[in-house]
Amino acid sequence: MIYPAQLLPFLLIIGLAASGCVAQNAQQTPMSQSTDPGMAHTVYFWLNDGLSAAELQSFEQGVRDLKNAPTVRRVFLGKPATTPSRDVVDNSFDYSLVLWFDDVAGHDAYQVSPTHLKFVEDHAAKFQTVKVFDNFVLP
Repeated sequence: MIYPAQLLPFLLIIGLAASGCVAQNAQQTPMSQSTDPGMAHTVYFWLNDGLSAAELQSFEQGVRDLKNAPTVRRVFLGKPATTPSRDVVDNSFDYSLVLWFDDVAGHDAYQVSPTHLKFVEDHAAKFQTVKVFDNFVLP
C-alpha cells in the first residue's frame, strides 16, 4: 500500500520535470568525479517594472543560454513559489538562477566567458536589483 507521504518526493520530481524549470547543460556534462564538493552560484533577479512579455521571454532565453558556457554543469531557472508567508520567506524576487560548477575556478572562468558577458550586455538594463549567493555544495 502506498501512503500519501510516500508519494510526495515522487510528485515533486515529476512536477519539476514537467514544469521544465530544470535544464541541464546541452552537452550533458556530468559533475567532475574529482571535485569535492563543487560550487553553486545562486542569483536572484528583481526586474524593472513594466517589461513586456517579449522582454521577459528574451530574459528567460538569455538565462537558459548560459548553459552553453563551457564550465557550467547544470542550470536551474525558477520563479518564486507560492508558499505560505512567513517571517523567514522572501519571495519578492522575479527570477532565481542556480548554476553548478565543478569548483571556484570554473565559476571564475564563467564570469569572464563570452556567454556570460553577452547575457549581461543584453539583459542588464532589465535588472532593478541582483543578489548573488555563492556556496560550496556539501557532500
